[in-house]
Parts: sequence; C-alpha cells; structure tokens
Amino acid sequence: MKIISNPVQVIKASDEQKKLFEAPFEVTHDPKVNFEKPKLTLDQEKSIPDLIDNIKLNNIDKYFLLFDAFVPEKGNISYFIDDKGYINRQFSGEQTENAKKFVNFEDVNFNMKKTELNQENFDYLKKSLKYLGFGENLNSALEVKLKSGSDKFTLGATAAFDTPKEKDTLNYELRFTKSSTSDKYFLNNYQATLEKAGINEKQEETISRVFTLNKGNDITAKEAYNLLSGRSIQKRAEVSDKINLSPTGEPTKRKEEVWMKLDFEKKNDHGEFAFKTFYKGYGFDLKNALEKLPIKELNDPEKLLRLVSSLNRGNLQSVTIDKNGSEEKAFIAANPEYKNLSVYDKDLKPIFDRQQENRSQTRGR
Repeated sequence: MKIISNPVQVIKASDEQKKLFEAPFEVTHDPKVNFEKPKLTLDQEKSIPDLIDNIKLNNIDKYFLLFDAFVPEKGNISYFIDDKGYINRQFSGEQTENAKKFVNFEDVNFNMKKTELNQENFDYLKKSLKYLGFGENLNSALEVKLKSGSDKFTLGATAAFDTPKEKDTLNYELRFTKSSTSDKYFLNNYQATLEKAGINEKQEETISRVFTLNKGNDITAKEAYNLLSGRSIQKRAEVSDKINLSPTGEPTKRKEEVWMKLDFEKKNDHGEFAFKTFYKGYGFDLKNALEKLPIKELNDPEKLLRLVSSLNRGNLQSVTIDKNGSEEKAFIAANPEYKNLSVYDKDLKPIFDRQQENRSQTRGR
C-alpha cells in the first residue's frame, strides 16, 4: 500500500459559468449583442495557484485556465482543467507523459503574499498524518495549503490495494480547519471512498464513510480500507460499566479491546454507516479460532504474533493450510460477529467449514 497525494485540484466552473463563457462563440449569436462574462467566485480564485512551474498567473490567466486553457507567452506548454478539476499540462507537438501530465503541489504556490508558516503546527500535522498511515507523500501539499491561510482546506490522496483477485482503489479526502483563536490548523476527519471492482469486473461499487479523528483510537488509512471492505478491526475503547458504579452512582469506565465492523444495512444520525461493536463479553477469542484450523504459521511463535497483530488490524492475511499432508495457500480474516474466521482459497473463494460453524454456534448459545 502506497498513498499518493492527488494533483492540484481547483473548484470547477459551474454550468452557468460555462454557458456565459461559451455564449460569444455560438455561431448563431448576434454580433451586436454584448455578452456578460462569467466571474470567478472567491473560492474558485483561492483554489487556483498564483504560481505554476515558476510561471506567475494574473487574474486573466486564472480566468482562461478555468474556462479554457492558460498558455504562457514563452515555452511550448499549456495548462487546462480536466473533468475532475485537476490541473493538466499539455506540451505542444508531443504526447505528454503520464508522469508530467498532472500539476502537483511541489510545482505550485498559493497566495504568494503569505509566506510565514507555523513550523510547530506543521510538524505536528506531519506526525499526525504519519501516525494515521498516510506516510510523508502529503507533506508538500500540506505545506502549500497551510501557507495559503484559508480558514479550512482539504487534501486529496489515493491508495491502491492489490488483492489476488483485483486491485482496489481508496480515495481519501482529509479535512482541516483553522483555529478561531490562533494560526494553528487541526485535522478533524477524513472521508474514505472505496472503489471495488464488481462481479463482472466492469461494474464498480463505491462505498464511502467519514471517520472522525482526535478521539484517542483513530481509524488509520489501512483500517479504513479494511472496514469498507467489510472486515472487522480491533481497537482500544472506553467502555461504561453499569454494574460497578462509582460512589456517586454513575457507571464507571474502563479501557478495553473491542472488535468493530461497519453495518452496511444501518446508518447513524449523520447518515454514515453505523458500527457494529463486539465487546470482550461477546465471547470471540481470536487465538482459539486460529487453533481450530491447521495453519502452519501457528507452529512459529514469531509468525503467530505477526499473524494475530495483522488480523487485529482487519487485514486479509495469507496463511499456509495443512490439508491431508499437503500445503495449500489460503487467506483468513477475523470474523468476531460469528466467533470464527472467514476462510478463502487462493482465488479468494469462500471455504465453507460446516464443522467449524457448528462448533461456534454451540459455544455462542
């Protein structure tokens, strides 16, 4: 998994703005009629860089970049906005390589009058991104956005996840806001959108959810992928004990490892997929579930520790199964809801274990 910052993205022209811009070029228009030119909104102006590839843009340049194309006076290059709002390069007389096609945050500067950067806040946010599993590839985009001085901004990123069956794509939108009392910014939440190939590999299914941060048990970038893929993860959470009350009669609280997964059939008050939570008393024991399967890695203490850690994070883990004296590759994932493991063959086809299911149902009664 490698997370890559999205190219510079601007706020696209609205249909009404496009109509105003294109009106003078219509063949049937009356040349005596004066046409109103579309005006950029304040947010559109802020979303367009002041500097691209060391080329300074004035208001007219930004106008043509948004509605048509920006062509510098010198050089053999032009810039335009694609359907997603990304700034593209086009070299005249040659096909533009994919590596040079998009304008990235390393290539631009916003609001050139503002150059001061709160280094302490920048360092803190970089550490936060790294802790959440976003690595360091967003740092350049983060620095540019911080220098812009906007009250709020977003960072876009994309990650590709290879599975034996297909390649999944996860798009992230990280949302930052500026403090009302200082020049510090905070990462409040991020929206993760999973694009997963359908059954016929042509149809795509999109699943999305916003994950709130700064609660002490934040969902990482990889855990978001696992949750949106339908798997369960284990997190340390604060649990209320309604039996052992405090001297004032209030429920006491304790920290406990709990399993959670998304409920795709139910949404919370914010319109997001709700969580299904399985506490310790629910009765799922991961190590006990592992011991029911002839997994070769269980014989090596170090491999067992890595396996348990990976399953706790919701990963689909590759293992070696001993089947009638021969070894077969398989994939497993924790399934706390049914107190067992989800098991798949090398092609990710589910392996139905009736005996294991019966044992789990008996224990759960």
